[in-house]
Amino acid sequence: METNEIIAGKSIGKYYLEMPLDELKKNINGNPYEIEQRSDTAVINTGDFVFFVDDTTKKVRQITVGKKFKGKFNNKIGIGSTLQNIENEVGEYTEELDVYVLPQYKGICFELAEEGENEEWIEKQMPIEWISIFSKVE
Repeated sequence: METNEIIAGKSIGKYYLEMPLDELKKNINGNPYEIEQRSDTAVINTGDFVFFVDDTTKKVRQITVGKKFKGKFNNKIGIGSTLQNIENEVGEYTEELDVYVLPQYKGICFELAEEGENEEWIEKQMPIEWISIFSKVE
C-alpha cells in the first residue's frame, strides 16, 4: 500500500532524504518534470513534488510538496492547514527565515500562502502552501 505520509527529517511517501538520483528518476516513473540548475543543486520539479539534489553526492537533500498533495504530517497537518491547526494539533511553532518550523520536530518546515492584496493577512489563518522536509540539524 502506497502512503503519502510526511515524516519530518526522513521522507514523504515513497521518496526519502538521501535517495540516490537514479532511484529518484525511476520512482518518478516517466512523469514529466523540469530541472533547474542552481549553484550546487539540481532542482527537479514534478508539479506536486520538488526535489533538491546535491550536485556532488547526487542524493536528495530536501523534498518539498505543494499544490494538490494530499499527504499529512502526523496524520493531521497538510497543504491547506493553518498555523492555528498546527498549534492545536501538533504544538508550538516558530518563524525562521519566512518559513515556520516545529522545535519539537527537526527537519520539517511550512510556508504559508500569500493571498490577494486586498485581503487582511492573518498569520494563524493563512493556509499552508508548501511543506518541506530536510536533513535534521542537531
